[in-house]
Amino acid sequence: MNMTDIACFIKVAECGSFTKASEELYISQQAVSLHIKHLENTYKTILFERRPCLKLTQSGKLLLDAATEIMQREALLMDELNVSRQDFRGELTIGLPANRSTAFACEFVPHFSSLYPNMSVRLEEQYSATLSADLVRNRIDLALPLISSTSARLDPAFLEIIPLEAETLYLIISDDLLQKTFPDRFPACKKQFRSGVSLYQFAHLPLFLHPSNSLFHREILNAIAAHGITPFIRIKTSLTSLLADLCAKGYGIFFSPSMMLKYMYETQHDYFNTLNTFPVIEYQGARQTFLAHHRQKQLTKPAQDAIEIIKKIYSEHQLFDQNIQRH
Repeated sequence: MNMTDIACFIKVAECGSFTKASEELYISQQAVSLHIKHLENTYKTILFERRPCLKLTQSGKLLLDAATEIMQREALLMDELNVSRQDFRGELTIGLPANRSTAFACEFVPHFSSLYPNMSVRLEEQYSATLSADLVRNRIDLALPLISSTSARLDPAFLEIIPLEAETLYLIISDDLLQKTFPDRFPACKKQFRSGVSLYQFAHLPLFLHPSNSLFHREILNAIAAHGITPFIRIKTSLTSLLADLCAKGYGIFFSPSMMLKYMYETQHDYFNTLNTFPVIEYQGARQTFLAHHRQKQLTKPAQDAIEIIKKIYSEHQLFDQNIQRH
């Protein structure tokens, strides 16, 4: 069995397209076709139905199950044959919700790369429901889905699920805008608000929100509208880390989870001399972050170490939350 043929076959099955598979593998479509043809000749069977759309035959499904297991066993064998972490090669794929990659990479990559300097990390931003499906299909190694009362549940029959944190959502507002909003209570209100604020106290202010494809921010807008307030969205962007400057100048307010806020504190600390961060009461623990991987997939040594690194950095978010609310 040719492992290159197998890897190509798995990629075509994942993509559902010879063209997309060739693009992801950085080889020609003709080369992809030759690898599949070689497998079909080897096993004397047809692996894909070409029309009306590309899909696996029953033989193809059987081979996909076997091929996936073979690739997993090869990865484990490589683990056992490697004499040190320096020798590990390849790629670790981690799925996470949108707008988390930058902050996560800054926390995760230094730790992981110090252990595995010759390995690549690929971050896939997807909706949490998609992350779960990608794990089941072995398209990603690990996932960090965010789960709320309105989102899809993780299936423990297929996934190993590790709770990481109940997310704190913060409202960020400048001193100037806070004083204009609460002139009779400023600055004493700052100490009071550190224990929590209601979304509706600030809903009339200009908002910086994610685009409409953000389910969570759509939920925030619906909650504001349900209280008879017509929100004014000054900016729609997924680049939360770029908003500190505009917020410090009083152009509006924005919301940030612990991970992004910690990243901004560490990379844009000067802005927070005049910015305030208050936990939003309605969304305290409303979403939980989990670490998940496929139950039947044998984890490589790098994946096992990645899990321990992720658990550690999320425990640091809790310490960050405690420091923010204390000061």
